[in-house]
Amino acid sequence: SVPCIPLWVSAPPSDLNLKVGGELLLTPDKSTVPDPITSILWKHGKNKVAEWDNAFGGLDIYADFINRTTLDQTTGELRISGLMKTDSGVYSVEFNSKLFDKTYKRSVITPKPTITSSCNANQTSCTLTCESDTTDAEPVTYSWKVGEKAWKDLYKQLNVSKSDTGKSTNGYKYVCKMKNSAGEGEVSEPVGEVFGSGEWTLISVLHACCRHNRNSTSIETEHCTCT
Repeated sequence: SVPCIPLWVSAPPSDLNLKVGGELLLTPDKSTVPDPITSILWKHGKNKVAEWDNAFGGLDIYADFINRTTLDQTTGELRISGLMKTDSGVYSVEFNSKLFDKTYKRSVITPKPTITSSCNANQTSCTLTCESDTTDAEPVTYSWKVGEKAWKDLYKQLNVSKSDTGKSTNGYKYVCKMKNSAGEGEVSEPVGEVFGSGEWTLISVLHACCRHNRNSTSIETEHCTCT
């Protein structure tokens, strides 16, 4: 019968999801690795990732794994950096031309996003954008959570206005997250006070008022107090 080799990775065994741009480490159990090792072949699905054969010398790295994959010829450890969504799937290894039954499935998910804000001149309406480098992670979907409300599947951008809050300043906290076919990514850091504080808004109004006062002789500016 074909022997079985258990595999483990540097991340906790329960953590099956890795981040886009992150690193994957697959290390065969030393007690089950043949001695001596004369050849090693790692595959991703049916496709070759890395291959070494002592008889021929040299190490071959294949396709999209070139320039971001290393193979330890003593331990059989495989390391892949700059993870892409396409790296999700099942990995298997052959030692000395023998395929071992044990495989390991990994998923590459979207990275942690950040929220950026763009507001109108009056600071009464803002557009929040859930930003992240989604290269090799598309297609992705976006979810938003406003205050204590439930998560909602929406778009990359969320439009909010002061009238939505019922307050002169925005007391809500906004967070977003992304998801692709490999799984759900981390939640962004919360963003609040997207309209600025009341003091900041007042200064903006006074600044605009003073500018108007300097450039106009209209008596409409008598309501402004400028220094």
